[in-house]
Amino acid sequence: MPDISVIICTHNPRSDYLQRTLDALKAQTLAQEQWELLLIDNASEKALATAWDLSWHLHARHVYERELGLTPARLRGIRESTGDLLVFVDDDNVLASGYLSAAAELFASRTDLGVASGRLLPEYETPPPGWFRPYESWIAVRRFQQSRWSNFFDPRAEPCGAGMCLRRPIAINYAKKSMANSRQQILGRRGTSLLSGEDVAITKVAIDLGYSMGQFTGLNAIHLIPSRRVAEKYLFDLYRNLQASGKLMGWLDNPDHQPAHFPDGRVLLKTLFRFLKGGNIDRRLVVEEFRATRLARQVIKEAAANQAATGTGALKQA
Repeated sequence: MPDISVIICTHNPRSDYLQRTLDALKAQTLAQEQWELLLIDNASEKALATAWDLSWHLHARHVYERELGLTPARLRGIRESTGDLLVFVDDDNVLASGYLSAAAELFASRTDLGVASGRLLPEYETPPPGWFRPYESWIAVRRFQQSRWSNFFDPRAEPCGAGMCLRRPIAINYAKKSMANSRQQILGRRGTSLLSGEDVAITKVAIDLGYSMGQFTGLNAIHLIPSRRVAEKYLFDLYRNLQASGKLMGWLDNPDHQPAHFPDGRVLLKTLFRFLKGGNIDRRLVVEEFRATRLARQVIKEAAANQAATGTGALKQA
């Protein structure tokens, strides 16, 4: 069986971006006998199997997942995969030709390593606002110059979902945890929702199992970023959802405590100082942080209502 499973989860993909993603996979130096390709069609309006020919690959197939959302699509990919190492590739990622070979060598040489990703340099369709450069990590841009790894959860070494590589035992345990606790599925993109956190959930499973995590310079890819993703409204919406996702992960760890309407006294004073003394961007970020708490509480309320109605904690729609 193939050593590596490459899993692309996509919903209504932009055709020119997906084509570049697939072209980059065609150019991989790792022999096709050593890896398989699964294209997970996550409820696209037009079935991808009718439009995208994967016959160029020895071990490639289309898989249709009707439940909308990145988490259900990834869980389906995990179930369908056979490789010892799984690589999640987004439909706007252009992997360097040696990406899969480098991943195979990295995980073979580091038996402690459980989950990893690499450098992601942006290819912007439209230049982002000048103020945005320090915040590029919001849209999965990684410009680091040195590899970083850790055997405890350290945000500085936290892998990114785009190009994420993980060992099969971690994927299986993550899937079991998600299926056993349906509340986990409030995390992740679903339709037009910008909630996230599914990558962190995978990394936490790896740490809990005793593996290390990291970001490595030997893994390189280009991240194709369309104009809509650098529009200011989108960026502030994204920030609010990123903050809300962090609060939701805290709630999942401790379901008895919902996110507080306001932070404690010291944090509140620091936040108010930022608002009063900061520039326009800082002030807007403070506003979005407060809105994030309201969003997180709303998502929790909807999940509870849905659980009462259907017996699950997942959202009908985000």
